[in-house]
Amino acid sequence: MFRIIRFGVMGHVKLLGTTGLGFIPIIIAAYISFSIADRPGLAPAFIVGLIAQQSGTGFIGGIIVGLLVGYLTKWLKKMPVPQKLSVVKSLILIPLISTAVVGLLYMYVIGIPLKGFTAGLTSWLKGMSTGTNSVMLAVIIGAMMAFDMGGPVNKVAYTFGIDCYAEGVYGPSTAMFLAIAIPPFGMFLATLLDKKLYSKEEVENGRTAAIMGIFGITEGTIPFALADPLRVIPSIMVGTAAACAVNAAFGVVQKTAMATLMALPFASNIWLYGLSIIIGAVVTALMVNFLKKVTHHQVEDAEE
Repeated sequence: MFRIIRFGVMGHVKLLGTTGLGFIPIIIAAYISFSIADRPGLAPAFIVGLIAQQSGTGFIGGIIVGLLVGYLTKWLKKMPVPQKLSVVKSLILIPLISTAVVGLLYMYVIGIPLKGFTAGLTSWLKGMSTGTNSVMLAVIIGAMMAFDMGGPVNKVAYTFGIDCYAEGVYGPSTAMFLAIAIPPFGMFLATLLDKKLYSKEEVENGRTAAIMGIFGITEGTIPFALADPLRVIPSIMVGTAAACAVNAAFGVVQKTAMATLMALPFASNIWLYGLSIIIGAVVTALMVNFLKKVTHHQVEDAEE
């Protein structure tokens, strides 16, 4: 009975996740455009962002659309128009021109080669998702997700994971979702293991990072990375890659769009999935604390 309920819930959670994730490229396009050109950039980016999403160019397409619509709209806002047309300039003229120009440009010039590039890259990466290559692919995805904690490299790995998830290839998507919260969990554990290496503010940041990690937010690690990038970034990359590699070696997958700890009840093997999370956090914490201690001793020796 429990198994029936569990798999029924998994199916509905997957449906919610797939539906929500399908909107993300459109939302990315709209709000990048909004950040550049304000409200006149919203509607065109939503429209062309939908075209990008339907054409299969994913997050990369959404980013490109947002930038193109945003800067074109910003330029059009500066163009002089007759007094009679000034009332409808922002409401009708600019969105209409931006939609037509960027939409046609995307469909006939940008979209086709971008789709080919995305498909080729996805095909190559998916070729690594079986056998011993699956562990190596998980290592690459984990390291990329941790490298810039929500930045461009992270987004490439995230996009690939979402594409695999949408097509029912769950090994890479599991690695991607697993990787999201390993850095904040690792830094929280590091502050617990040796508080002398961290300021009071950093200890508080560690607790905040742990809470953010529970909800699948990597950015809780950013304060640590900004304060000590040479020791924190390599450590979270190694720890996250270790978690993803161990999980891939175990052959554990989860078929939801939930990150790390939230996906635990839906993993094909809850215990091994949980063990992978623990291993990733421990590796991160031990490595970053070791590097900080080595640096601390070197500074003391230099002062003597």
